[in-house]
Amino acid sequence: MLKKIIKNIKEFFFIIENIRQINKDKPKIIFYSENKAYVKYAYILIDVIKKKYPNKIYYVSSDIDDQVNDINIRNIYIGKGVLMQYFFLTIKSDNIFLTLTDLDNTVVKKNRFVKNYIYFFHGAVSTTKVYTSTAFDNYDTILCNGDHHVKEIELRENLYNLKKKRLIKSGYSYFDYLHYKLNKNNDDINEILIAPSWNKNKRYFINENFDKIIDKLINTGFKVRFRPHPENLKRSQNYLNSIKKKYNGEMFIYDDDPENYSAFEKAKCLITDNSGISIEFFLLMKRPIIYFDDFAKIHNSQIENFKDLETIEDRVKKKFGIFFKVNEINNIKNIIDQSNINFKKNIDEVNKFIDINFFNYNKTSDYIDKNLANILR
Repeated sequence: MLKKIIKNIKEFFFIIENIRQINKDKPKIIFYSENKAYVKYAYILIDVIKKKYPNKIYYVSSDIDDQVNDINIRNIYIGKGVLMQYFFLTIKSDNIFLTLTDLDNTVVKKNRFVKNYIYFFHGAVSTTKVYTSTAFDNYDTILCNGDHHVKEIELRENLYNLKKKRLIKSGYSYFDYLHYKLNKNNDDINEILIAPSWNKNKRYFINENFDKIIDKLINTGFKVRFRPHPENLKRSQNYLNSIKKKYNGEMFIYDDDPENYSAFEKAKCLITDNSGISIEFFLLMKRPIIYFDDFAKIHNSQIENFKDLETIEDRVKKKFGIFFKVNEINNIKNIIDQSNINFKKNIDEVNKFIDINFFNYNKTSDYIDKNLANILR
């Protein structure tokens, strides 16, 4: 017990010194990450920016295991709770990149010593449905995935007379990252990938009916890979532990690896409910997506104000997805077979859909490089 107390005290003062050093250096660019599950969304941005600003990027994380392995990047650990709040209240920097929503509405506060708060997305979904109504209000600059983001954010600014943000038509940099990492010619395609979304309106922040789907798939002879959402890893550990215990065996893989490209490569199809991973999977792998249509994921209490704007995730669902409900779980094999047939019919439409809906697909890094002066302050 005493050793643990001494260790915690040492860590406290170590982190305080880290924060003081950052404020002394006043770095031009800071990236902040909650944990190692989010570092992959920053890689492309960091890779481009470091070429113009070597040794001027600080990667700050609340997870001691979350680091960027690059000599040009300085990794700083700041912990969580009060120390994280202290960091945000005192930090001095020209630009800070975040993938946290609701800046200044939660414990993460803005301060006058930061000139430019920049948001980059960790999902390919719209802003109007699965995020809270105020999720992006307090950012200065937003790197938009597609024209849908520009329209959604501008509509909210006009409706509520909000300060205008700089909306950068960059595209989704994580597409570039996956494109670089994925082996699309992998022959070992023998799994059903299950990736539920997290939902603040559910008891365990997850749809528990996925148990029934896993049961049926395994009993039908399918090998299942289950990937929980990062938010469920934070909020639903007891439930996830029960899943691991229940399905432990060679036909079930519990996958909490921060990287998802290996799961993509081995999946013959993806089953989800509302997760944005569906867009990444179908665009990059060009394989079927199946939606468990059990309940809607709506985190925006003001969704009615945006009912005339169809979300990008609903566009994908309607055009490329196949749906089933809880009373159809016993028919899951036929549903998977049908998803392959449907997807083959629409495969020629995928590239057209990408061109219409996303900026700079697989070329976001080039855009960031050319427009960096307009992004940074």
